Amino acid sequence: MKKSVFRNRRMRYGGMTVLLTALVVTVTVLANAVFSTLAERHQWYSYATSEIDYSVTESCYTLLGAAIESARAEGKDPNVRILFCDLDSNVASDETLRYVYMTAGLLAARFPEEISVECHDIWSNPGAVKDYAKTVDPTTGEEIAATINSRCVVLVAEGYSRVYKLEEFYVFKNGSAEALWAYNGEKKLAAGILRAIGTEGDEVCVITNHGEKFYDYELLYLLDDAGYTISYLDLYKDPIPADCDLLISYNPSADLANDGLSETSEVQILEEYLGQEGKQLLVFLGNSSPALPNLEAFLADWGFAFDYMTEAASGATYRYTIQDTAQSLTSDGYTIYGKAVLRGSSAELLEGLSRNTVFKNATSMHAAQGYVNNASDGSYTKGDRTLYTLYESGDGAVAWANGRAVADGSGRILMGVTEQILPGGSSHVAVASSMDFASEAQLQSAVYGNTDSLLRLFRIFGREHLPEGLTIKPFDSARISTVTMSQMLSWTLALTLTPALLISLIAAVVLIKRRRA
Repeated sequence: MKKSVFRNRRMRYGGMTVLLTALVVTVTVLANAVFSTLAERHQWYSYATSEIDYSVTESCYTLLGAAIESARAEGKDPNVRILFCDLDSNVASDETLRYVYMTAGLLAARFPEEISVECHDIWSNPGAVKDYAKTVDPTTGEEIAATINSRCVVLVAEGYSRVYKLEEFYVFKNGSAEALWAYNGEKKLAAGILRAIGTEGDEVCVITNHGEKFYDYELLYLLDDAGYTISYLDLYKDPIPADCDLLISYNPSADLANDGLSETSEVQILEEYLGQEGKQLLVFLGNSSPALPNLEAFLADWGFAFDYMTEAASGATYRYTIQDTAQSLTSDGYTIYGKAVLRGSSAELLEGLSRNTVFKNATSMHAAQGYVNNASDGSYTKGDRTLYTLYESGDGAVAWANGRAVADGSGRILMGVTEQILPGGSSHVAVASSMDFASEAQLQSAVYGNTDSLLRLFRIFGREHLPEGLTIKPFDSARISTVTMSQMLSWTLALTLTPALLISLIAAVVLIKRRRA
């Protein structure tokens, strides 16, 4: 019996097939393990693309062309010199500096009368750039002494100069200078040129006396790119400067002063400030923000009411946190895509914005009492103020508070702007319901639309010629970061089941043919 089994042709070939399959799988696994170990030990890594694309987009050319025409219409001479601080041969051969050099060259080729590129050997002729040894710190707006070396780039226009370090044209992972991963030269040069040929930059004051704390400085860099000059303001002690057109309150942990006992009411100061045309306030709060009764009452007058759950037994209140597992970038469902409000007036404000905007750890808002819905077009009006909803939570969202689901979270306001009509113009208050909305991870992304959404807000505030639509160019692909949890599950199932079904189909065909043979 034993001999007949081994002499059986089908069993012999089948056994050999199983043995060969096991051998191939074993060798493949071992080879994978050995190669992975060696790659980790010897850092055998390379970027997915060896050369990034330093070409300039038509959006950038259009943006600069419009700004140049506007400057000429105002009687200015929009002439910008881009200075490199080494011989042209050295600049072109430098692995990272050459990308900036190529981008600058393409801009000069498109606008030869307005933009020029120069290379100066500062080692043999240091006086070539000594007149530009002062620059602006983008995080403070202060003029500081600049140490110019051969890897600096200097933008010069009439009455204006700015020194950029090479690192400012690139993006680094986790803020590490060792982890270069994306090129940002097109946007950075465009922003610099726009500022050089534009009008005097408007001032933005960052409010500081309520425990405001930045997780990183990316929002400040964005304000600088938008042409704002940054300063800091103690709202209780210091008067708001006359040329300040924008106030920002980011992540406050203490309330506005408005107790009726002190001579100073910060609420009254804000109302008087916003009673002037061309003045704006931008507030960032989130699910971890404490209750701030005076600030929230002030924002309710501008249409923004925050959602809370109150415990019946203790009377304690908890902010809503919005979860949407179907439209989330994380497994916990709290890093969600905001749903753009493409209805009526709100749609007009968001026209042209196409990339997904991300809200992480967002609380939720609704239109305050007294604000009347304007035929479901995304806006609400009360007197001379109109609230425009820009982003809201999706249809499958759930509101959580104190560790449990407490309400339907769909259609909650995540970001909006209220316009107040004044005799000579208007003023605005905007609120974003997530501090992480303006974090480095979101604003530096090549796939998320958070940067363009903030730039669009600044356009609503009245600024023109912003570097909107220009983004970084990663060395490696970042497309996987656009996949939501529901899409990931779909792809996982598809990639798991498809090979199995295919093999089963082939096996069935083979068996049927064998039986019929």
